[in-house]
Amino acid sequence: METSENKVFKNYWLRKRQLESSIPHFPVVKWYRSEDLCDIEKIYFETLKNCQSVLDVGAGDLRLKKKLESAGFVGEYHTQDISSEYTHTYSQLSEINRKYEAIICLDVIEHMPLQEGLAMIGKMISLLTNKGVLILQTPNARCIRNPMAWDMTHIHCYNLPDLWAYLTAEGFQTVGYRVVFSNKNLGLSKIKTMIARYFITRIIGSDYADNISLIGHLEK
Repeated sequence: METSENKVFKNYWLRKRQLESSIPHFPVVKWYRSEDLCDIEKIYFETLKNCQSVLDVGAGDLRLKKKLESAGFVGEYHTQDISSEYTHTYSQLSEINRKYEAIICLDVIEHMPLQEGLAMIGKMISLLTNKGVLILQTPNARCIRNPMAWDMTHIHCYNLPDLWAYLTAEGFQTVGYRVVFSNKNLGLSKIKTMIARYFITRIIGSDYADNISLIGHLEK
């Protein structure tokens, strides 16, 4: 039986070969607070808009659900969250005995150890239909602003190439994005921001993107 510990090293050398052979370009996309969809959420909407069923894992205050439905999503939208502050379809993934065309999980896996985070990803994969879609977003381990300092409940952070390789080895056609927390318009600070980003990436060798996002389309 595969355990959560096995998940850490599953397809380990395949993932290493993928990282050595070709890592795709990961474009930068903005996230900002807004009543309507921000830039990365627009990408999520375009991915999900034709799905008949979506499961939002770690749905929290239901903000994303409301945004997507306001933007025109009309499919079945179920939510799961361990918190009792808001009403959700499920409180635990173990309660679910059906499959979904798409699963979205934003800012969740960083709150658990690596073994448990990967086991959770495996559970979500098992809940997808054939050709299903998995969307993950989580803090960027390479961000110069230490993600562990943002929230005392953060336990493990992921880097984008590794998580891309992990999903690809699991049978997904995967694209990734580097997500920057930003204002909708940079305005007068644009030049200063560009200089800072150049210094962070080219001189220090870190990243200025706060989060990473992956969208995987299951190929089986």
